[in-house]
Amino acid sequence: MSTVEIDDIGAVRVLRINRPDRLNALNGEVLRELTAAVKRIRDDHSVHCFILAGAPRADGRPCFSAGDDLKEAAAGDTPTGNPGARLTDLIDDLLTPSIAVIDGICTTGALELAMACDLRVAADTAQISDWHLARLGSGLGGWGASTRLARLVGVAQAKDLILTGKTIDGAEAHRIGLAQRVYPSASMWSEALAMAQAIAAMSPDGVRVTMAHLSRVEDLSKEESLRFA
Repeated sequence: MSTVEIDDIGAVRVLRINRPDRLNALNGEVLRELTAAVKRIRDDHSVHCFILAGAPRADGRPCFSAGDDLKEAAAGDTPTGNPGARLTDLIDDLLTPSIAVIDGICTTGALELAMACDLRVAADTAQISDWHLARLGSGLGGWGASTRLARLVGVAQAKDLILTGKTIDGAEAHRIGLAQRVYPSASMWSEALAMAQAIAAMSPDGVRVTMAHLSRVEDLSKEESLRFA
């Protein structure tokens, strides 16, 4: 059975992490399949937007992902070459817009994946956290955790999440700017899909040009950004 389910809904592609027995933990196989799927999106201009989500638990409760598979790591089977960092950078660099749809657990490595996406939609029941410091002894993260989190929510909010290891729900994620939208769990999927379809309906070439510009705006002065535009 594939660890990543792939569905096309018009010009929207859905990638769903599918290891419900392990809370969708990110082992080497998941990272390989996700990387291959994202590369296909990069090379397929018929895909105008993609969604990253997690399959529900076996009992039906929602789950994004419990992050890096610590059981695999404990067995000494951790993939070499840091494929998680390559995957997050690949998502981050795409000119095809991406939306992380988060409900249930989303922690540590899973949060790094979600932060690499362009937008995040969270359910009010989401359980979002970063436990790099608490569990691994460093809050930097191997896939860009402290860098992306600080850029998204500001340094003070990043410190609050990383240094305390607290868990926040969708409403708090939206309040601090980590999530762009928050919905009740029951309606989140339909709202997120409508959002993706609205993006997919835009001019594909216009979206790619806009994405290329917005990806650099924060790193340029006002004058440089205007010239680049």
